[in-house]
Amino acid sequence: VMLPVLQEVQRKYSELCRITDVHDVPYARYQQLMDDADVQLDQLYSYTPSMNSLLAMAKGVTVVGGGEPENYEILNETELRPIINVLPDEQDIYQKLEDIVLHKERIPELSAQSIEYVAKYHDHVKVARQYLDFWEKH
Repeated sequence: VMLPVLQEVQRKYSELCRITDVHDVPYARYQQLMDDADVQLDQLYSYTPSMNSLLAMAKGVTVVGGGEPENYEILNETELRPIINVLPDEQDIYQKLEDIVLHKERIPELSAQSIEYVAKYHDHVKVARQYLDFWEKH
């Protein structure tokens, strides 16, 4: 659903938007392509970021996908909003993709928030400690 909408945005703003559509590449190449990206489109019907999104966010890539308010409420997060949340509606997707293309100055802030979000909620040592703490209590 999102790719055809992104292609519409790219046709309208060809000088501002470049699409890298990735399929069946080795993981090392995938990492390189992600390192060169400013924005990644992810899962449309998700309420929270996927593992792929978290990897991108850890690299400072802005994610368009599942970042519903409930995601932040579960975490009691009131400040960070790094994910550009889209509804499963072509018009909403178009508006939000067009907005980021026309306001690229937002990308550095979203990038910084993405890195902070992953460090705060998905650090591997912190998560492992939470598992151990839970195990020890039960």
